[in-house]
Amino acid sequence: MKKILTALICLSFSLPVMANTDYKNEVSPAGSQNNGWWSPARLSVGAYGGYGVASGAYKQDGQYAQTRLSLGLRAAEYNVLTLGVEAGVQSGNSMRLAASDTLIATAGGMPIQSTLKPLVDLLLTVKGQLLPNNPLFGILKGGVAYRQLTLEGRSSTRDGLRQLDGEFQAGLAYSMTSHATITAFYQGIYSGANAGLAINTAGDVTISRIPTQQAGFLGFEYSL
Repeated sequence: MKKILTALICLSFSLPVMANTDYKNEVSPAGSQNNGWWSPARLSVGAYGGYGVASGAYKQDGQYAQTRLSLGLRAAEYNVLTLGVEAGVQSGNSMRLAASDTLIATAGGMPIQSTLKPLVDLLLTVKGQLLPNNPLFGILKGGVAYRQLTLEGRSSTRDGLRQLDGEFQAGLAYSMTSHATITAFYQGIYSGANAGLAINTAGDVTISRIPTQQAGFLGFEYSL
């Protein structure tokens, strides 16, 4: 993940020096700081592309490109902080799972093929201006992701799993105008280092959890 963190830091220094002053509307209605809570109830949509890794995969199968779409609601604002909620949907991946040689031999001699289906998540968001009169913001998001992992070509009582896992995002946002923003962020959905593969008494392959996945994203958001 060092490469992802390095990319985020570099982005903050490579953004344009000058920007449309309309970004100030992201801080308060008239470009002045707001000293109390208020509810602008502003919707936003986002589209992102990224690259990440799912733990517990066979060789390099866990590394894959990802896409994400989101719908956000700015719920309240205080000074330079903006609070909101976000719902998103994100692409999945087909991958072989890492397992011991003994388990693979017992299961037929081939790596265990699986599908990590597209996920949906619900997040609480906090956005804060990093420097006065500068359109660069820090973003923190936290919530839960609903994920599904299924084994291909297997049939048992534990050949698929659905679960809720904790999710965390952190990154930077640069407001080009009062409506348009570009973002770069890290995402982590945490569970475990592998899928917990095992063989049951019937000789079937089972899974006990969906492994952790992490990624870095670049994207564009538009406030309605």
